[in-house]
Amino acid sequence: MTLEKMIKSFSKFLILIFLLIISSFSFADNKEISWDDLVPNEEAGVKINTTGINTKGIPDISKFGGSKEELNRFLNDMKEFKKLQKKDALINTKFDGSKIKIPGYIVPLTFDGDNIIEFLLVPNLGACIHVPPPPANQIIYIKSAKGLKAEQVNSAVWVSGMLKAKSVSTIVADVGYTIDEAAVTSYSSW
Repeated sequence: MTLEKMIKSFSKFLILIFLLIISSFSFADNKEISWDDLVPNEEAGVKINTTGINTKGIPDISKFGGSKEELNRFLNDMKEFKKLQKKDALINTKFDGSKIKIPGYIVPLTFDGDNIIEFLLVPNLGACIHVPPPPANQIIYIKSAKGLKAEQVNSAVWVSGMLKAKSVSTIVADVGYTIDEAAVTSYSSW
């Protein structure tokens, strides 16, 4: 093989590598989805099942001054609230395992000081606080988020991460989707 042929072959190889790298970056981007995308048609939908799942978001007794009675009263109120949620919502497995981004509002479940660690992402401000909670296919459980401050609760945010069509039971509502590690940014900054 001549030097000229080797250079041409190497050049083609470099171009191919460059194109592969560029295309991998485009696939790595999160796909922007809407809340309507999470509602499947009846033929493609999957029923959620929270049977046997530990409930997320149960506060520590210390939040109630150590009073087991106060904690139990709160838990009973939440149980009654949760009963009002529509139970026959189907989840869409189309985006299961996909990197997505979606706008929404935060319903905090767990705090570390002023930081929100676990939360529910919902389509409307006040959802899960007002009666009834949204259907499970309109709620995403966020297991871990970094840098999210309590004062951001009333602001719209973008959440991105790998979506899982995985049912979760929380103190507030049953949930159809989860994101384990989420990036959260202000809605206006994206």
